Amino acid sequence: MNKKGNFFAIVMFLAIMMVAIFAIFITALGSGVITYVSQEITDATSDLGMVGDSNLSHHTEVTIETANTSIQMLSWGSGIIIVALLLGILIFAASIRTNPSKILIGVYLLMNILLIMTSIFLSNAYEEIYNSGDVLATEIQGMGMASFLVLYLPTIITVISFIGGIIIFAGIGEDFV
Repeated sequence: MNKKGNFFAIVMFLAIMMVAIFAIFITALGSGVITYVSQEITDATSDLGMVGDSNLSHHTEVTIETANTSIQMLSWGSGIIIVALLLGILIFAASIRTNPSKILIGVYLLMNILLIMTSIFLSNAYEEIYNSGDVLATEIQGMGMASFLVLYLPTIITVISFIGGIIIFAGIGEDFV
């Protein structure tokens, strides 16, 4: 069957990239908020002392402080999630089994410009928060890998969309069948 005019694969790839851009932004910013809130809860509940016959400080140490230790690892975990998401985009591009018409390259490039402009907007918004000097800024500055990926998101999206376009339009996914 001739699927040369199949535009659905390109639209699907670009839709997944758009969702990934927002997911990367939300993951990086959300994990900063979660780690901050977790640390504040731990600080507030660590010295409750005795209430009746229960030592709440001990219970807090066993439960909340243990959970906080795990949540503080979210800074690296969010970076790993973002890298996995970006690799997943390329794997999706390789799994497309149609070879779209070369005429659609122009449409693909125009839609990628929209994606890159969206990533520029989100990266600039993240940079404003990153440089603001408030509590959230301090928290996300400690998230080295995730912050780096979001701050350089336009470059990363440009490279991934370029590589994805080569994979899609060269028909590399057809070789995996």
